[in-house]
Amino acid sequence: MPIRAKVFIGAVLSGGVVAAVWARHAGSAAWLPFFAYLALTLASSTLKVPLPGESGTMSLNYPFIFLGILQLSPGQVCLLTLLSVAAQCRVKVAKVFTFVQIAFNLAAGATSAVVTYVCCASLRSHGLSAGPALAIAAAVYFFASTLPVAMVIALSQGASWFGIWTKQFRWFLPFYIVGAVLAALANFVSQHFGWASAILMLPVLYTVYHSYLAQVRSLRERERHLEETEALHLRTIEGLAMAIEAKDQNTHEHLFRVRDYVTEIATVMKLDELQKKALLTAAFLHDIGKLAVPEHIINKPGKLTAEEFEKMKIHPVVGADILERVRFPYPVVPIVRSHHERWDGKGYPDGLKGEQIPIGARILSAVDCFDALASDRPYRKAMPVAKALSIVREMSGTQFDPEVVTILEQHLATSGAAAAESSKFVALDLNVDVSRGDGPAAGLASESAAADTPHPVSQEGSARPHASVESLSLIAAASREAQALFEMTGAVGASLSIRETVSVMASRLRPLLAFDCCAVYLRDKDVLTEQYLSGEFACCFTHVPIPLGEGISGWVAQSGRPIINGNATVEVTYKGAPGSVLHSALSIPLVDLQDGILGVLTLYSAQENYFLRDHLRILQAAEAKFSLALQNAIRLSGAVTDRTRPPEGLVA
Repeated sequence: MPIRAKVFIGAVLSGGVVAAVWARHAGSAAWLPFFAYLALTLASSTLKVPLPGESGTMSLNYPFIFLGILQLSPGQVCLLTLLSVAAQCRVKVAKVFTFVQIAFNLAAGATSAVVTYVCCASLRSHGLSAGPALAIAAAVYFFASTLPVAMVIALSQGASWFGIWTKQFRWFLPFYIVGAVLAALANFVSQHFGWASAILMLPVLYTVYHSYLAQVRSLRERERHLEETEALHLRTIEGLAMAIEAKDQNTHEHLFRVRDYVTEIATVMKLDELQKKALLTAAFLHDIGKLAVPEHIINKPGKLTAEEFEKMKIHPVVGADILERVRFPYPVVPIVRSHHERWDGKGYPDGLKGEQIPIGARILSAVDCFDALASDRPYRKAMPVAKALSIVREMSGTQFDPEVVTILEQHLATSGAAAAESSKFVALDLNVDVSRGDGPAAGLASESAAADTPHPVSQEGSARPHASVESLSLIAAASREAQALFEMTGAVGASLSIRETVSVMASRLRPLLAFDCCAVYLRDKDVLTEQYLSGEFACCFTHVPIPLGEGISGWVAQSGRPIINGNATVEVTYKGAPGSVLHSALSIPLVDLQDGILGVLTLYSAQENYFLRDHLRILQAAEAKFSLALQNAIRLSGAVTDRTRPPEGLVA
């Protein structure tokens, strides 16, 4: 026990002795009412009711102590209080009190009884009637009884005495006031019918006792139901975390480590319970918005392009939108939405700065980055913990809250050990073979039919993110995009000729981008030659070579940079046609294995500013596989030509 707690206990014991000595010499009264009230007090000491939200109990004997304050001497009131406290410490207790605890309670009881007696007597001497005087005295008794207990607990635990008092004792005050009212009524009755009529207060207390027990049982049943619901809530959250892990195989251990790190930091920063629960939930679900990001972007083994990063940036908004519909009883949504904001205001999606960012998001941001650096990723191996921490420290004050970084560094050993101990999360087993069931009831589609079936993709997946983003549409669009790109890769890889390769690619891209015309040009020294031109607006183009640097496609081939929503009419080969006008073009370079320009892929649309950055991202995602398939087709075409060419000097 800390020395401060021992000193405080000694002071309370001394005060109790002084109060008892003073009360003993402060006058006397008839002893017959005293013994009657003592019997009633001891009998009511067995009527203990559980306190709401606590493991302690409260006896219903204080109305008789208040009645004694009105009718007995100070010494008798002090003795009555001491005997009732002793009974409470010995009767129906869940845990046996130590000698020091009993002595402390007796001293505190004696002091509170004497102070209350003096207060009530002083108020009555100034003309206040018994009822109001006793109500005020009851409040004094309440504070004098509960504050010493709260303070000794706080000194022993190193906690806040006010926090302990508020949590454990504030429930008492209404009962003490009601007890004072009952005592005043009993005093009024006894003045007309004799002190023995106070016995009638015992059945009243017994009725109140059983009514309160019924209410407590109902309350505890609701609490049990809430605990079960909260446990179910947590299991549901963990299930959602497993769903995220199933899409991104690198996150399942990461999620649980982040959970333990943020729990430790939240405790150090003394966040309240709602903030802790919100942060714990956000630690699991902060990346749920990645369900709306195509898998080929999430698990890309290299750096993201600007367009891919734009798509990745929607995940905090989508995640917040999804969780907003859950209506958590604590602020999870702001944390998820803001976990990529920066301390200097250069983050996304809202550009919040400094303490504008929710504290939970600031904690999660730093912890998420640190653990990501210290974990394996598709594009790199895990960094040593010291190096990962030094990188986070370098970004303190720019990307991360300096206070959070300092606490993370100071408590890394503790929280890291907790994370290692509790990361027993079992990832979903996706390698499951199901042997039963030959096929769906409607039969299996043939491979050729499946290959020819278009897979339309909603343009909702291309919309820029905003507050009212439709999360489910984005998730569906991301899944369809991934499926379409996967099927295109397989179909293009199976093609043989140049034209067949380009034709398959164009047919797979059309449902994704809904263009009006598609052209593929291959580079031949200083010009581009058309290899494929398709679409209802193909008649708008001639078939002449395009010099490098001229028109849209020529500029892309020369610079090696894409163009989005270029003016289609400046294309060298564009001639227009009656009733057919193209307005916008999306063009990307095709790169060979030596990082040279193989050619250009250009899409055209009759709508102005039709193409979005999402369209460019999708094209760039498909470009590498398409360029490789195109080169294979070119080599194969050259080999066939060599085999069919007649020997030199001979005429075919």
